[in-house]
Amino acid sequence: MGSAEAKTARQWLEDFARTAEDRETLDYLVTVLDDRIVEEVPEFRDPVLRGELHASSRSHWKGFLAVVSRDTIEFAPTPQIYGLARTLARRGFDLTVLLSVYRAGRKATWDFITETLNEQVGDPAVRSAVLMKFWTHAAYWIDTAVESLIVVFTAEREQWQRGTLARQAEAVAAVLAGQSLDVDATVTSLGYPLRQHHTAFLVSVAETAPDADVQRLLESAARTVSAGLGAARPLMIPCSTRTAWCWAATPGQALTLGDEVTAELHPLVRVAVGGCHSGLDGFRISHAEALAALSVADPAAPLTRFADVEIACLAAGILNEEARSAFVRRELGSLAASDETSERLRETLRVYLANGADAVATGEHMRLHPNTVRYRVRQAEKSIGHPIQRRLGRTELALEIIAVLGISK
Repeated sequence: MGSAEAKTARQWLEDFARTAEDRETLDYLVTVLDDRIVEEVPEFRDPVLRGELHASSRSHWKGFLAVVSRDTIEFAPTPQIYGLARTLARRGFDLTVLLSVYRAGRKATWDFITETLNEQVGDPAVRSAVLMKFWTHAAYWIDTAVESLIVVFTAEREQWQRGTLARQAEAVAAVLAGQSLDVDATVTSLGYPLRQHHTAFLVSVAETAPDADVQRLLESAARTVSAGLGAARPLMIPCSTRTAWCWAATPGQALTLGDEVTAELHPLVRVAVGGCHSGLDGFRISHAEALAALSVADPAAPLTRFADVEIACLAAGILNEEARSAFVRRELGSLAASDETSERLRETLRVYLANGADAVATGEHMRLHPNTVRYRVRQAEKSIGHPIQRRLGRTELALEIIAVLGISK
């Protein structure tokens, strides 16, 4: 590039920058960026984010145009430029969204300047000189901005997560402890609907996974399981560097996790899933079930459902009273009630099953007529909701638990 072309290029860029000081021209330049970014990054259809984007784009153009004609430039960040990165971090977006903004912005800037030069500069040598100077500076500005904003985004997200996760962890601990609390305030703190049905699950990542991949694997598995249950974004609380407690909320009973969910899990991820229960009690019970399932899970199994290992958990004595009581109520239905009639029917059924379903032997043991025994058994079956033979083993276990240990209120 000769000195004449270089001088002309500088003059063109100075004139261009001066013209852009006009509000209408600057608005047009901002629109060029914003429209392309919104087109390629759909998250910015959100009007709040669109406003943040507009402020950032305007600040970028003003800062860049102030130095574009110089031989060397420095990136000059402003609160508006950093503000967009911080907002994305606080809203929980991935870093990829921020990077997508600048990829789209880079393409929009290139298309704009090449089209403008083709229209306004007839001399190919001058056009080339202007483009080289403009784009060298623009590429430096964008690359430096991205490097700087990655640092800002990461720091903001870490700070936000520490504060948010600390509040969430405290709220979850209060719910799990059964403390008296303001449900509405807790829902707001957690960003999670506590009055719905809950399915708790634990996600763990193997020690062989690189540290840099752990958080991504935890989040990916949590989203996969939550979607498989028919829920939206799960509540996720880290409980160690490689394990997270999670809950998925659904208006009614959750979907059954199928093999397709297991197939989506990363080979270095293991998941243990509790049952689906409603309300605050359900939040606690499902979590206890997930913990119990994890404790008996096959280390090689990618996913362990509590429903598949419940009897083993009961036999091992690793369920807390609340989860144990939930099992009894689920198996016995209204027969688990604490009234005198239910207690009499339960004891008759327990002795009846212990005597091999022999009404005569049961009558002798309890000093009842065999027909009375048979009548009570039929009444017990009505309370349970199905014939005792359908779930005989579980029914017997539930009867023994309530007879010996009782159940929580």
